[in-house]
Amino acid sequence: MEEKISYKLIFISIIIGFISGLVVSLFRIVIPKLIYLIAILIEFGQKGLLESLIFIAMFLLIGYIVAICVDKEPMIGGSGIPQISGKLNKKLSYNPLTCLIYKLIGGTLSIGSGLSLGREGPSVQIAGSIGEIISDIFKLSQNDKDIMIVASSSSGITSAFTAPISAIAFSIEELMKKSKRIGFIYITLTVISASLVTSFLIGNSPVIKINNSLDLSSKYWSYLLFLAILVGLSSLIFNKGILYGKYLYNKLAISQKIKYIIPFFITSIVLLLDKRMLGSGENFIGLAQNGNEDIKVLIYFYVGKLLLLFVAFCSGIPGGIFFPLLALGALVGNIYGSILFKMGFVGENEIIIFSMLSMAAHFGSIVRAPLTGIFLILEMTGGKIDFLLPIVIVTLMAYIVSELTKNEPIYESLLDIIIKRKMLS
Repeated sequence: MEEKISYKLIFISIIIGFISGLVVSLFRIVIPKLIYLIAILIEFGQKGLLESLIFIAMFLLIGYIVAICVDKEPMIGGSGIPQISGKLNKKLSYNPLTCLIYKLIGGTLSIGSGLSLGREGPSVQIAGSIGEIISDIFKLSQNDKDIMIVASSSSGITSAFTAPISAIAFSIEELMKKSKRIGFIYITLTVISASLVTSFLIGNSPVIKINNSLDLSSKYWSYLLFLAILVGLSSLIFNKGILYGKYLYNKLAISQKIKYIIPFFITSIVLLLDKRMLGSGENFIGLAQNGNEDIKVLIYFYVGKLLLLFVAFCSGIPGGIFFPLLALGALVGNIYGSILFKMGFVGENEIIIFSMLSMAAHFGSIVRAPLTGIFLILEMTGGKIDFLLPIVIVTLMAYIVSELTKNEPIYESLLDIIIKRKMLS
């Protein structure tokens, strides 16, 4: 018998979308303000030895508060997307209210302090927890509750990126793995509701402002194959590095709280030495069109940001990898495009195009959600579809490279780690 649309679930979807959009939008607004404050404090810390020690001590205090949050609710650690997947697959169980509270506090402090972490994964878990809480209030069945968790988690993506189409694609590729027509309606309504709130509070301007044309002439398409190979290899380094970093942190013979504080200590020292390493890496994405750096500097940015991400994310503190992996992807494309430009094979405008293509492919090959990666970059750049076919080509080829190198999807690997640790505890 064909399932009919439930007007009750339509109403609940809109409510969940509204509340999720409101909370995640505020989360998104607060973090840049804190990072701006940290940027001012870095200048204070660079004045002398005493000021530097005060700056480092402040970071250690923030780390201690975050450590308390994770200690109170261990399921807030990391991105939050594997935890949502685990809950939907009935492999994990945790209290959504305590998760919401401590993820908001811990995530705001971790990301807002300028560590190399993204807000997007935490936004998914925050929104997903809101969806679960409201589902419990309305006493929904388990099946309907799961749909609302998927819907609200997806609204976290749209509020974090202002990208509703990507949010819907993400719900299907990463959370549901399959979709029913009726469930798709509720998910879409929730995403639209959250999008309206986000547009009202933040606006609907694209996250990445592109000044140049993104139309890649077909005469340059032959260079896309090697770009895809580079992106695929970067994805392999990214995933293996995170898994190995998790392994190393687990082997450290120190208390868990100290492990949570380590990234704050290391990052504070790095920021005093180089302020450009502040945040998730958003400042590296548009370099190709805003006074690009030398190739050696770009490689330094890539290696430095990658290591800082490993130090922060692998410790288990709240924070995502979404935006950092996009920034790293952009740097791969920038480095490749800059090399071709230096050799006279492409024009200067092609560098930013390769950066955008590489971002989408990096996401698709790391997360194994190619459609989300493609739509995400299209929406983040203002819906510019003049490079749609090249972006599909590079993303598909990078995906194939990941398959050939047996590079497992990162969120599935992280979920396996969480489940194994939970079984041992």
